[in-house]
Amino acid sequence: MQNDTLAECDTPHTAVIPLKCAASPCRTASFISSARRSWRDGRLDDGIRIAEQALHGGCTVDSPCRTEAAFVLSLLLAQVRRTDHAHAVLDTVDELVQARGDDQLTATATLARSGVILATGDFGKAAKLATAGLGEAEQAGLKAWTPLGHFVLAQSALRQGHLSTAVRYTQKLKEDTVFRREMLHVGQAAWAVIQIAEAEKGRRHAVLLGAELLAADTAVRQLSIAEPAALPWLVRLMMNSGHKQLAAHGVRICQQLATENPHFSTVQAAAAHAAGLYDEDLGKLRLAAESHVDPWAKASANEDIAVILARGADDRTTPARDLQQALDTYTQTGAWRDASRVESRLHHSTADTGVVSRHQRRREIPELTDTEYAVAHLVAQGFTNGQTAGQLFLSQHTIAFHLRKIFRKLDVESRVQLASLWKDLAVRQTGIREHTTSAPATGWPRLSS
Repeated sequence: MQNDTLAECDTPHTAVIPLKCAASPCRTASFISSARRSWRDGRLDDGIRIAEQALHGGCTVDSPCRTEAAFVLSLLLAQVRRTDHAHAVLDTVDELVQARGDDQLTATATLARSGVILATGDFGKAAKLATAGLGEAEQAGLKAWTPLGHFVLAQSALRQGHLSTAVRYTQKLKEDTVFRREMLHVGQAAWAVIQIAEAEKGRRHAVLLGAELLAADTAVRQLSIAEPAALPWLVRLMMNSGHKQLAAHGVRICQQLATENPHFSTVQAAAAHAAGLYDEDLGKLRLAAESHVDPWAKASANEDIAVILARGADDRTTPARDLQQALDTYTQTGAWRDASRVESRLHHSTADTGVVSRHQRRREIPELTDTEYAVAHLVAQGFTNGQTAGQLFLSQHTIAFHLRKIFRKLDVESRVQLASLWKDLAVRQTGIREHTTSAPATGWPRLSS
């Protein structure tokens, strides 16, 4: 059964194609539309082939249509994590964008590049580019591509642990959907909303939204193509909540896409990952960890392996090695929120903490230990001691102990002062100013016909 709320916007509108291009006798606009249809239907080889025709066989070399084709092709390639090719495509039109001096083209180029960078897992760099692109778009009056920038910032902020900033940009994604700015597929936006709901309000609230998304087959297929970690994440959420039927539906969608697209490692890895979670199959999960190109998805698979090992699924193997691999990858990408969670698990998994290679977080508060930094970071976002304890797998007593040490080391007397200090730190690190009074991430907005 398909959910009309989410399925209604299963294809971005042609509003993202320049009017000059759509009205001209060249074939670029029709190529772009055809490429999008193929992609929507899950025919990924055809989608890329036709998008390349739009770039190379459409309008003249200096046409604005060609730049639009390059932007679209680069994002299709980024979705399947062929990021080197995506960067090369954008490089081919850089000079043309600069030569035309068109503010909207400049903004679109920056936002497209931020989407490609996000796909490589460099969350800090992606966020800075998206911030710049959104600023350029605002000055140029560009709306069609801003959802991409909002998604990049929501995802980057969530991974880095800047939850209030993630909430802010997730709210903007909801506005984009209401006002039909559909450059970004609705499934990706919905996934951002669900992740924020889980981080802010807990699993039960996220499950309700996840069930609504999983009922929308078209949106879920598009999400599985664009975000190789998304369906495994949703399957894990449903399995941990006892909703095996919904989890099985997510697995089936992944496996169908993998069957239809044997040449795409991202969909193959996602299918193995989702099935491995559903079946608690270490072999499938190890295949996923080896096959994932997306670094965050790879680290997620390693973490899932460790969780199953910790349950005693394999008495011969301890979870420490897979946790360490997950920690290293999360750290390399700047996913500090995930790194803190895994580090806590890692210290609980081995009695000999000396064998654990400590990750070095890029921070400007060297007085704090890694654990103190993780506690301070969550408390500064507004988390209670109980919520912080749940995130870091520590007791509330331990959180309170660390918090007293943090206050003393940083010479602050309250959570409010800590939050203010942390906000200034976030601006220096990322260039993104956090907003500590954001509306909560509630349900997905209803769209009228």
